[in-house]
Amino acid sequence: MNKKYINFVQEQKTSNVGLQKIANLLLSLKDKQIVTFCHDDPDGVTSGIIFKRLTEKLGIKNILFFPYSFVLSKQEVLEIKEKYSPEALFIIDKGTIQDYDYFAEIIKNVVVIDHHPKIGEQFDKIILYNPAIPNYVRTSGCLLVHILSTLFNNTNKYDDFICLIGMKCDWAIDLLNNDIAEFCLPFYEERIKPYYLWLEEKRNDLKPTMFDIKNQNITCLLNQISELFFAVTGGGFQYFYNSYNEKLKNIDQPKFCYETFLTEFEIKKFNNLNEFINFLPQQNKEIITLIYDLFLSDWQKTEKQFDEQTILSKETNAIKIFLFFAKDIKLMPMVGSKKLYQYKNNKDAVIIMFNIEKDESIHISFRGTTDKIHLGKIASSVADKLNSKLQDKTKISGGGHPFAAECKIRNNSVDFLDVLYETINLLINYNK
Repeated sequence: MNKKYINFVQEQKTSNVGLQKIANLLLSLKDKQIVTFCHDDPDGVTSGIIFKRLTEKLGIKNILFFPYSFVLSKQEVLEIKEKYSPEALFIIDKGTIQDYDYFAEIIKNVVVIDHHPKIGEQFDKIILYNPAIPNYVRTSGCLLVHILSTLFNNTNKYDDFICLIGMKCDWAIDLLNNDIAEFCLPFYEERIKPYYLWLEEKRNDLKPTMFDIKNQNITCLLNQISELFFAVTGGGFQYFYNSYNEKLKNIDQPKFCYETFLTEFEIKKFNNLNEFINFLPQQNKEIITLIYDLFLSDWQKTEKQFDEQTILSKETNAIKIFLFFAKDIKLMPMVGSKKLYQYKNNKDAVIIMFNIEKDESIHISFRGTTDKIHLGKIASSVADKLNSKLQDKTKISGGGHPFAAECKIRNNSVDFLDVLYETINLLINYNK
């Protein structure tokens, strides 16, 4: 193991009391039961894989769940308390949210490992490891779990590979554009660059992916694998294909992806995505290929809708503001991200996308090419404004990062006109 990354990991432990407490807690949990909730996106699934491999080494009984709602609810915690009586609850890549502090009244040890900006101020009862507090740090959840596992000397080239996929899917790195978050550099320089440089070689003989938003004609093998991983998990947006094909009827996509990649296999050099798929368990290849083909078909349909339905609504502070409206559309945030770079014409730009889903829930997705507007703060503020109109505060959630954020209004809980008004008003008056 390279010393530079070890030093970085040790510095994290020395400077972060939460990480110290988590490491000590894990040492006390041998032969005991814990429950882990992970985000159902690629970052959460890769975090779950690395964490499960660690807990297996430590002899900890660990049951993992990938619920479809981002914010973990009190009801979910009560249910696992009743069913499993866990010694500890781990919440990974599912936000740093004040309500989680109350879970320590239900389960003795509550651990949050996360990289999102905090929501709330009180985190006294939980054990928290989040480098984005107090100041935002760009990273990914899977790297934080990798750091934790490395403290126990439990990471190898396979863990590195899985972590690389999670980082790519969460935009902590964009190797084709030499964009690597500072926090991720020690890991990349010592764990990836010497062994997996071939994954980032520019290729113009392969079809560009959802991750090639700045590169219209080139891609790399890492982006190819990451797009496949995104498609199979459902991307954290629950883009599931159960109703598309009888063979997928009973597939829980995030769990299926987790189980497919949990067992280590040798990462040999390959030349295209089909060769990579051939490394995977035989019984899963057909399902993976079927899901990915359906994903690519949906992508093509959604691209056409964006070209027909996107409008330039305003240019303010030298930033172009685009709006997009749709009903029950697939892959909206990802297609919108890529289309934004086509529409912006060398100017800073933001696109706000509204999707009215089948159950009349409203999904707002924010994407930008500049940090002059912190989209995560706007999404969080939209949720706060709309929640102030409701007694049930679980219906609306929102937040994210400077360049990408989401807001979800569930089950027609607020009138669409109110949603549109609050969103546009916050954007127009940003920093006024």
